[in-house]
Amino acid sequence: MDDLPKQQVLLVEGMDDLRVITNLLDRHQVPMPFEIQQKGGFEELRASIYNEVNVSGRQILGIVADANDHPDRRWQSISAQLKQAGCRVPNRLEERGSVFRGPRGARVGVWLMPDNRSPGELEDLVADMIPGDDPVWPRARDYIDGIPAKDRKFRPGKLPRAYVHAWLSTRKKPRPMGSAIAADDLRHDATNAGSLVAWLTRLFHV
Repeated sequence: MDDLPKQQVLLVEGMDDLRVITNLLDRHQVPMPFEIQQKGGFEELRASIYNEVNVSGRQILGIVADANDHPDRRWQSISAQLKQAGCRVPNRLEERGSVFRGPRGARVGVWLMPDNRSPGELEDLVADMIPGDDPVWPRARDYIDGIPAKDRKFRPGKLPRAYVHAWLSTRKKPRPMGSAIAADDLRHDATNAGSLVAWLTRLFHV
């Protein structure tokens, strides 16, 4: 068991990804026989792919990244690194997340937030986990939408992030996204969250 983290690793962009995934797996009662490494951003994650694929003894490597504005470009950026590292990468990312072969029989997988096909990021996955009948959710969005453009400190593409964190701040005990899953403020069985857990289960065979 001491060598397991080196053999089975999931790469994510940051600590929020790590905590959301850890708490999702816990709420789904899925064991986590792998180490999660947060790389501090997409460019750092991308730059690490070649070496991570080729770590001695590596059996399974998962990669979770935000699709951002262009899912196809993000997939191409990641797949180029994977091909260079010796992986048999499919031409397109599967909607349920891809799993394929790496060098020396390793298994490699890629998931792009939120659902492998839409523009977006971690917060879009989390927004899908907010109960559909929550009365505060539309009010949180109205609050953010009411901020004049000249006063906004976030880019237009980060609007879902602002919505989600505005909503989280209204909870009885405001918590970060991962902790909100553990506290059942967020629905761990939402569609995209369940699909992410299913991909992790398939990749790591847990």
